[in-house]
Amino acid sequence: MPGPSAEKTVPLLTRFRAGDRDALAELLNDPSIAEFTSVPHPYTREDAGRWLRFGNQTTREHGEARQFAIRCGDELAGGFDFRRLQPQQKGEIGYWLGSPFRGLGIMTEVVEAACRYARERWALERIEALVYPHNQASIRVLEKSGFSKEELLREHLRRDDDLVDALLFARTF
Repeated sequence: MPGPSAEKTVPLLTRFRAGDRDALAELLNDPSIAEFTSVPHPYTREDAGRWLRFGNQTTREHGEARQFAIRCGDELAGGFDFRRLQPQQKGEIGYWLGSPFRGLGIMTEVVEAACRYARERWALERIEALVYPHNQASIRVLEKSGFSKEELLREHLRRDDDLVDALLFARTF
């Protein structure tokens, strides 16, 4: 995955490490992340441990990482993952960024670099992302990264005990 650029504070994308547990729990125990993702709130160290085990398991199953830590310097800043990959066809992306790192252009650069990586690595022709309609920051990231809004999916995502709407964004190559 891509590393830092000379122009900006572009994060390094790496695998999550066992030592990320505390930082992961601290960053994800933020109500604003739960508002825009499927991450529960409160988010505990035990939740972080489960996520780290899940990442290791999927890496073993696929023979390569699909979940990546976003790092600024040595500091954990967020997470990015590829889902529902169908090589030579399409895949889906998901991401989050800790509040101290927002508004710096980091996620736009991550998404752009990850799309290039996915195109080269899996020859994807299409990358999709689902966002809640009220997640304006994520919508801006996707639009800046070459994604177009395709449709409103009614009652598409499960959030707690409810089905909620999602916007489908896609980028084609």
